[in-house]
Amino acid sequence: MKSKKKYIVWITVAVIILLVIVVVCLTGKKGRSEKVGGEVFAVKKGNVTNFTEQTGIIKAQVGAIVKVGTRATGELIQLRYQVGDYVKKGELIAKIDDREKIANHRNLKAQIEEQRKDLAAKEAQYQYSKINYEREERLLKQEFTTRDSVDKAKRELDVAIAQVELGRAKVMAAEESLKALEVSLSYNKIYAPISGYVSQVTTQEGETVVAGLSAVNLITVIDASKLEMWIYVDETDIGRVKPGMKVEYRVDAYRDRRFSGNIGLIYPQPEIKENIVYYLAIVKIDPKDTTLLKPEMTTHVRIIISEKTDVLVVPNGSVRFESGKNIVYVKSKDKTERKEVIPGIRDDKFTEIITGLSENEHVVIPTVKRLESGAKK
Repeated sequence: MKSKKKYIVWITVAVIILLVIVVVCLTGKKGRSEKVGGEVFAVKKGNVTNFTEQTGIIKAQVGAIVKVGTRATGELIQLRYQVGDYVKKGELIAKIDDREKIANHRNLKAQIEEQRKDLAAKEAQYQYSKINYEREERLLKQEFTTRDSVDKAKRELDVAIAQVELGRAKVMAAEESLKALEVSLSYNKIYAPISGYVSQVTTQEGETVVAGLSAVNLITVIDASKLEMWIYVDETDIGRVKPGMKVEYRVDAYRDRRFSGNIGLIYPQPEIKENIVYYLAIVKIDPKDTTLLKPEMTTHVRIIISEKTDVLVVPNGSVRFESGKNIVYVKSKDKTERKEVIPGIRDDKFTEIITGLSENEHVVIPTVKRLESGAKK
């Protein structure tokens, strides 16, 4: 009886072990063969561009905006340009009434001419006094004159010298005054310092301009061909951004057009906006693009971090991170298998595959959740 019971126990244990083995085999089979639905993509070679997206603003370069003023005081009698007009460098922009200065200029020139004539007469007197003094000295040596005559000739020579020096000083002072007046007179005519468009006019013809310690601003000229872009790079991305990197950007005014450039420099001083730290990367804008772009336009920027050509690529959605590994689902004729891969750089569409796949293999872009428990391991 005991032997029979013992036999039944052994039979029961064997059945249980067999059932366990069957369950394990079935479970393992499900872990190896994945039931994954989705779009199938053939692994191919292509180009991948890794980038970071940032926001920028179009700005005028230093020196591209010039506020044109004057240090002259008087009535503005001529203003040749208004907002929107194009002006070339060196062209006359405005003129302030200069009749009084011109009259003073003529009078001063006349005074200088009189002073020069007076100086010429004094120089002639000096020459006569010098010759007379030298003659009196020779006569004194021969005792044909007296010491008093020599001393008188010397005094006359000294006076003549003083008169000549005074006359020369007057002429020189008048000439310096004339130069200063000519400089002041030049302030009455204002010429364009750069070529560009008039963006602002602050004074109109007929108004009186009063110059104080600083020049009065008349108009503002902007050279629209000198623009640059300020890219606000987030502090989390600034470590990857370097001078010389290529950028692509667009503006809302021209949604279908793409502009490009290169980072020239990165300012070390941060910009803090809404408690977020940014660093300015500066891009000079191509002059041919300045006909479309305007200052203060907002730009949507892609900074190209790295580019690779002719590498194996798969869609981003086909690469999964499961159980600490990067995997893809490779589809063969009658089954789908998991494969571990080593990905490289990626862009908004494709991921580079360094190892793990071959060209023309087919990967699945999963669209439904797998039901098998083995796939979750």
